Amino acid sequence: MPGVTISAGYGAGGSVIAPQVARRLGIPLLDRTISSHVAEQLHVSVPEAESGAIRRSLTDRFLAILAPLAEGVRTAGSDANLLWTASAPDEAPLFREQAEAVMRGALASGAVILGRAGAAAFRGEAGVLRVRLFGPTDACIAQATKIEGIDKHVARQRLPEVDGARAQYVRRLYGADIDDPALYHLQIDSTVLPLDACAALIVAAYRALPFLGTEP
Repeated sequence: MPGVTISAGYGAGGSVIAPQVARRLGIPLLDRTISSHVAEQLHVSVPEAESGAIRRSLTDRFLAILAPLAEGVRTAGSDANLLWTASAPDEAPLFREQAEAVMRGALASGAVILGRAGAAAFRGEAGVLRVRLFGPTDACIAQATKIEGIDKHVARQRLPEVDGARAQYVRRLYGADIDDPALYHLQIDSTVLPLDACAALIVAAYRALPFLGTEP
């Protein structure tokens, strides 16, 4: 089950680094394309899967829990309040099971997974490199302004909301702390190094670590 999971804080550049890693490794990126995978699993069309017309349905609640929270992405169902509602305790096991099925299917032939609590989901799986991208608050805000083309005031407002939603997703589905170093093989301050250098480090780590049979 080869692949890389990348967990990124807001402004850490995950939406830039993850595609570069996937391209360099020659494997798909599972991020916004999650909608097509989910639609297939739930036997609905992609427009239906992405539409807000099926709100309150199980499909909509599932899509809400998988809403893309990459830097700057704002979609219906991606806010923290809806994420909390979707991850109610009685529904969390179903969301977790379905999400893992989609990710596992992608990893079967190799994939880079951005977000989706991939590190927590596959922390016991050999062959999956688990990466965390982070940075100091002010540095992440500054980097977010460049990536998203927004001013610092907007970025400063978005950071706690986005990071809170991501942390909540991991906590509600896996009872884990997104910042727990035990979840990751590699942690990079991606506000210090150029983003392409961060991608190169991840690729080098994946190719160098002999863990395709045992945990490193």
